[in-house]
Amino acid sequence: MPYVERYALDRKINETREAIAEANKIEDESLRMVMASELEVRLSELLKESDALEVATSKETVALRIYGEKVQTGRVSSRILLAALSGFQSMVDSVANAMLHSPTARGKIPETIKDMTSFEVVGTFAGSFGITLERQNMQCGLSATSPELTQVLDEVFTVLEVTDNSELLMSTIAPLGKRTVGHYRQWLDELRENEVNLELNWTDNAANKRNMRIIKEKSPAIISTLDAIDKIDQDEVALKGVLNGVNLRNHTFEISVDGVGIIKGTSKIETLIAASDKLGSTVNAHLIKSTSTAKTGFQKMTWYLSSID
Repeated sequence: MPYVERYALDRKINETREAIAEANKIEDESLRMVMASELEVRLSELLKESDALEVATSKETVALRIYGEKVQTGRVSSRILLAALSGFQSMVDSVANAMLHSPTARGKIPETIKDMTSFEVVGTFAGSFGITLERQNMQCGLSATSPELTQVLDEVFTVLEVTDNSELLMSTIAPLGKRTVGHYRQWLDELRENEVNLELNWTDNAANKRNMRIIKEKSPAIISTLDAIDKIDQDEVALKGVLNGVNLRNHTFEISVDGVGIIKGTSKIETLIAASDKLGSTVNAHLIKSTSTAKTGFQKMTWYLSSID
């Protein structure tokens, strides 16, 4: 595992640097130069290995495998391929927009979001037809959390994995806004119309793996749940309360408001970082309240923190 490799490599680098420091204390000049020279060469090799490991683990890889009766090994129609790729890209874009910008229903997605979610096609594979996508994590992030794209893909897979529990699906996807609901439904519909299944294998920047399948037989039930989301109303709300906590890794916050109770929700990381020094203090929070209503009358309320002062 890369984390184990990283730890072992860092330990070797530190030990070599300590050995160099000790070698420089040797009084015999000839011996000191020989020892230090050998250790410097070793350190240089270890640092090169460290750089190579950093490059190898600083990317997100998603393998999409399209299969079904209409897909031959190593061959697929351009229409089916386009449906699979465009559906995946639209889902990633809309989820990223909801998490890092705001859960909008329409309008242009910021170029910064689209730049971050742009994948490159790096290869194809058989069984029945597969395509491999990669995206380098060029940014170090604004904190010590996972790269933003990793968090976005984690949320995408969380939505896709909820297939058999309609209430859980509704509560999971509703905070991501109407745009995400619409793109997910369209993606499922196109895959179903083309009578194909889709397998997604994701390897994140730490080489952790995640796998799920979109099975055409299950699509009608999922679409029915998405259609049951009658509407998602979004209102801008200003509330005054005590900031109980923020979680940079999960992009979440918690505020206690008199007369309302505890409000939990999501926000973009820049907002949460700015709010971190206000923990335990009374703040004025500007929020977007999203209320999703099912045709059965069931309602789910979620919160998005736009800014805080």
